[in-house]
Amino acid sequence: MKTYKTIMNGLTKVEEFVLCVITVVVTAITFINVLSRYVFHSNFAWSEELVINVFILMIMLGCALATRDGSMITLSLIFDNVGVGGKKILTVIDTVVNLIFYAILIYTGFNKVFDQISTGKETFSLGWPEWVFTILLPIGSIFLVLHAIEYLVDVMSNKAACVKPAETEGGKETV
Repeated sequence: MKTYKTIMNGLTKVEEFVLCVITVVVTAITFINVLSRYVFHSNFAWSEELVINVFILMIMLGCALATRDGSMITLSLIFDNVGVGGKKILTVIDTVVNLIFYAILIYTGFNKVFDQISTGKETFSLGWPEWVFTILLPIGSIFLVLHAIEYLVDVMSNKAACVKPAETEGGKETV
């Protein structure tokens, strides 16, 4: 488990770097597009296509990082009112359901990519192959799978934020 955690920590650093670069690039392109629209009365149509499609990767990586520490949007009414054992059970159920959903996203995403490669479809403004942008969804889903498993391992080993040390006493669960 230590090796997996080390690999995931390194992967997280890469994800954070990619998110920073994407944020800067998307912000700059959008600013330049708005500026050119109002100052020069011209529009970079390609920039909107690029920004929208790269934003998908940004969302997927952000969700993956949020999944890593259990900070995805949740309904905590039940979760917050159960003991450590209940939290572990609910986390296992949640992880299994999420992994099924992510597997569906990966499967359908790659099928869509293969269809786009076989048809040779290109984007409207940039003229790039559509699969270049479509592949971002299954790639992001793979990161979600990795971080969902990481969070499950953390919860099961009492290292996650949702399982606070104050809830356990001498290794025994308190309710």
